Amino acid sequence: MQTIGLIFNGVWSHYAMATAPKYRAIYKLIYIYDLDVAAIEGLEALVIPFQSNQAELVARKSVIYNFLSQGKKVFVEGDSTADWLDAQWEDRPVNNYWWVDNPDNPPVSETNYDHPVYRGLTPRQACWHTHGVYTRIPDYADIVQSTPEGEVISWETNRYGGTLFATTLDPIVEHGVQQISHLDHYVDRLTEWLSGIKPAPGKMTIEKDLYGEGALV
Repeated sequence: MQTIGLIFNGVWSHYAMATAPKYRAIYKLIYIYDLDVAAIEGLEALVIPFQSNQAELVARKSVIYNFLSQGKKVFVEGDSTADWLDAQWEDRPVNNYWWVDNPDNPPVSETNYDHPVYRGLTPRQACWHTHGVYTRIPDYADIVQSTPEGEVISWETNRYGGTLFATTLDPIVEHGVQQISHLDHYVDRLTEWLSGIKPAPGKMTIEKDLYGEGALV
């Protein structure tokens, strides 16, 4: 049963991850322009991935926070705007090569490994690269991950009735792109935390027929 809504605005990596055989029974793609109360009825969680349409999220802010008020979960990744999220995100250079120069020193220095998403992960599985930092987060929010300089990467709050988790990591996009080989660990833990459903073990695969490749001669 699909219990997680993944907000979608045409980014192919979002589509690839949500329609992969490993995850498609759990994730429901919801086109951003279709995001309303009826579209998310019966879901347990929403995922708002990196590269989402921020202007349209602002226009549907009440739908998201009403969902939270029902005790549900919302996971926000990558960039965001303070026009709908009570936090301030700022861009920072993305370091894609730390694992080449120093593979044992990911760009996050502090992670709360007691959090269900991170429990059992290694430092490398818990962080690959970050897209900016949060310079302001809601009062009484819990910091889950921070940089060596103390800037906030991931945080969580229960102040809206449900659980809002925000991070500048981009697991959905990167898993869909499939350039990082170990993201099953993170995304599987995230999926189980959001839905209570544990994905099948093993690597995510993509059905090429969904992209018309099977029709090529």
